[in-house]
Amino acid sequence: MKQNVIALVFGGRSSEHSVALSSASTIHAALMALGHRVHCVGIDREGNWRYQGEPCQFPGAVDRSAPLISIRPGHPSLSYTTQGSDTVEIGIDLLFPALHGRWGEDGTIQGLAAMCGLPCVGSGVLGSAMSMDKDVTKRMVQSFGVVVGPWVAMSSMRPWEELVECLGSSTLFVKPATSGSSIGVSRVSNALEYAEAFAIAVRQDTKVLVEAEICGREIECGVLEGEEGLMASVVGEILKKKGHAYYDYQAKYDSNSGTDLRVPSLLPPDIVARIQASSVQVFRCLDLKGYARVDFFLTEDGEIILNEVNSLPGFTSASMYPKMFECSGYPPAKLVGALVEYALSSASKDRFITYPVDAVSQEM
Repeated sequence: MKQNVIALVFGGRSSEHSVALSSASTIHAALMALGHRVHCVGIDREGNWRYQGEPCQFPGAVDRSAPLISIRPGHPSLSYTTQGSDTVEIGIDLLFPALHGRWGEDGTIQGLAAMCGLPCVGSGVLGSAMSMDKDVTKRMVQSFGVVVGPWVAMSSMRPWEELVECLGSSTLFVKPATSGSSIGVSRVSNALEYAEAFAIAVRQDTKVLVEAEICGREIECGVLEGEEGLMASVVGEILKKKGHAYYDYQAKYDSNSGTDLRVPSLLPPDIVARIQASSVQVFRCLDLKGYARVDFFLTEDGEIILNEVNSLPGFTSASMYPKMFECSGYPPAKLVGALVEYALSSASKDRFITYPVDAVSQEM
């Protein structure tokens, strides 16, 4: 594989800052193993981009004393000023965002990369923005025939009794529309819990979703895009232990939570095939690129119901996406290498797109 100069961007302003650091550590190790030059760019919790150098080992945190990075539209490079007031400019072949949540997974950094002419791993602006917003995701995939559970999106509280009647369930989930890692998510079964949950969720986002609880197994599937098309991974299952009513933040990232990840799942082949097909369908529906993880519920009667979509799935030690693809023949270095190759090849093709001059301009 050709050595490329890659800017690995990690951290970020969102509530998933620490999760992003864990993902970046795995990605950094894979990029180094592949022989790329990796410039680390840490975004601190205030949103400042800071140059972390080219470390052989991932730094583990954002050094807030490091120099600030500048980036200019139309220039595929990063620059910073040294203590001696010299300006250093670094040409970049590819931007690899190891970010989760807002200002990283929602199309914002993807738009910045596009304006600067920087190829970027993963989906573009449209796909990232649609899949980040759980309400928009449900609306889009439902229009393509994908089954979703009952939900309501709102910016202000509606009466508890009204929601129970509307959603047909007395147990509901309250969550921010654009948060990940189950941050700000609550399971509620009465009006008091609902009021408290709404207050928590609205601190993360002005739009809040309320969903009916779906009783079913939690199933996940990864999608990887290459020159040959889309590949669905083996299917994985989340096995929750007692004490966790749902797959919350602690269950995801606390090694002592007792949650097991079964990869591959023990589902019948016909169910696996349906989940893989649905994952690819959702990927296409949301105009996703490169990679994504698609999460479902599987009910006792075999119905497959979309839960949510992650356009920048985690690469932590507890993340399902790399586990499912490792079981599919793509260990971390090979998986990250495939993402890099596809992002660069897609960008190369985009450079040759030309637009005809309109008739008015021709006459002038």
